[in-house]
Amino acid sequence: MFLLLVFLAAGLQSLDCREHVPPEISRLNFFDTDLLRYAAEDKRGNVLVSPASIKSILTMILEVSRGKTEAEIKSALRLSPYKDEVRDQLNLYLNALYANTSGVNLQNSNGIFVSNKLKLKKDYEQAIRNIYYSTVTSIDFNNPVYAADTINHWVSEHTKGLIPDLVQSGEINPLSESLLTNALYFKGLWRHAFNPKFTRVGCFYTEGSCQKVAMMELHEDLNYAFVDNLRAHALELPYEGSRYSMIILVPQERNGLETLIRDLPYMSLPQISQLMEITSMRLYMPKFTIDYSESMVEPLRKMKITTLFTKNANLSGMFENGSAQVNNFLHKVHLSVDETGTVAAAASSVMVIPLIEDGVQLKVDRPFLFFLRDNLLELILFEGKIEEPTVYVEEKVFVGKYDNYLVMN
Repeated sequence: MFLLLVFLAAGLQSLDCREHVPPEISRLNFFDTDLLRYAAEDKRGNVLVSPASIKSILTMILEVSRGKTEAEIKSALRLSPYKDEVRDQLNLYLNALYANTSGVNLQNSNGIFVSNKLKLKKDYEQAIRNIYYSTVTSIDFNNPVYAADTINHWVSEHTKGLIPDLVQSGEINPLSESLLTNALYFKGLWRHAFNPKFTRVGCFYTEGSCQKVAMMELHEDLNYAFVDNLRAHALELPYEGSRYSMIILVPQERNGLETLIRDLPYMSLPQISQLMEITSMRLYMPKFTIDYSESMVEPLRKMKITTLFTKNANLSGMFENGSAQVNNFLHKVHLSVDETGTVAAAASSVMVIPLIEDGVQLKVDRPFLFFLRDNLLELILFEGKIEEPTVYVEEKVFVGKYDNYLVMN
């Protein structure tokens, strides 16, 4: 049995223009919209996924896939039917998942843990090391405690400790032949930071009720548009360095999120970006932190990747002595957005009010979508929906005998 787990953490902040995006990279983004739709539909609460992390795992599986299994993965990813072209496409994509500047740190790590009873095919091992930049570790799945400790150490190291304890020993299957992992870490600083002094309690409306949240405030010139086809407000928040940004889509109606998710496949982020113009903005946006864990089997099945999770899976290119089957695809993500930036290891007419200075006031007080993107290549690193932002914690004043002071609980 072949056990597949995906691990991810990240943090974010950065934005800018996109020119001359290679078509082989651009086509990969169709997968991202499908993934968000099928991961988020009919689910309550926050949802956070990383298309970049999931595609990293699928590329390593694709290398050993044959027949119908290979065709389904290629179709979902919109890849070329020719193997050499596929490798070039994926190598270009994976090379883009690295950045280390003063304002942004992006690291993508792949790892494969192989049962010490088995041996990878030589061609596959060379490919995952040289093309997919993956480490290969021999492991004893019959020793669940040791196996879990080894895997958790790798994931913690590559997510800067954001996901320190990912696998429990009880979750290790002694029959597992191999475990593929990906850790995507992103940390960035906003180009225009929110002033913490302006953060205060605000209403976030979910199912008609007001939830008190920590609402940040920013006055700045930002890329903005109202997208008529989606009935939604689109805003771009840049990170330092001008390559990465967070794009938020806020439905005009307070209960319009499901409709927005349904309609999104008909209008891509590049199309939305072309509608944006620099606008004087007064933005109110909630802080949020997400720890999200979910199996990606059902979303991928809805995207027509089906045989991979059955006994008919053809992964004959992996081992010297047989094929394998994927029995799970676990995805775990941590994301935190506050006044300084992001770390992650993801309407009523009164919401938009013209200001005296011909600007726009945007109050993000209802469930919304967000995308963390590489603007240069139009790659989506993280995406999700926010229905439960950070609850506001009120300050309590403690009066001492000799002094007055504030303590934030």
